[in-house]
Amino acid sequence: MADEVETTNANQVVEDNQNDDKLTFTPKEFDSEVDTRIANALATAKEKWDEEKQAEINQAEELAKLSAADRKKAEDEARQKALDERESALNRRELTVNVSSLLKERELPTDLAESLVKLGNADEISTVVDSLQQAIQQGINDGVKDRLRQDPPKNDATKISGDIGNVEFNAMTAAERVAFSKSNPEQFKQITGE
Repeated sequence: MADEVETTNANQVVEDNQNDDKLTFTPKEFDSEVDTRIANALATAKEKWDEEKQAEINQAEELAKLSAADRKKAEDEARQKALDERESALNRRELTVNVSSLLKERELPTDLAESLVKLGNADEISTVVDSLQQAIQQGINDGVKDRLRQDPPKNDATKISGDIGNVEFNAMTAAERVAFSKSNPEQFKQITGE
């Protein structure tokens, strides 16, 4: 059973997502690659942690050099800055939710919410959403008109023949009415009351 696991590991295939080339590793090569990547990740995390700790130490040293009043003032400013950042993040999340619901209400893609939140002002966002909705609706209307548009009649197809009623007569263009009056003068007089 252990031999089967080692054989499976020996035939382990790692896919490269960028060019779909397949690489095969032996168990030793695979372990070596994993160890290298883990070591790199740990080194990066340690560097980041060291930088953060050094920044905290530097800040503590600066605070230690200050008088009690100045130290309290600096601590208060740091607290206020942290509170402002939290409030800003909370406001941004709330605005994102409001914009998403506005977009959903207007039947627009909610994926636009993050982009619109960057405007920052709810009034500006509302104005942009209104103009966006109008532009989309205009595009839809223009597309529908283009698809419903018909070619003009060909080969004397405008000649009117047969009996028509007031509804058909009222739907005619001026040129069609003139053609109708020439082809059916009696019916034209009847419809127009002349």
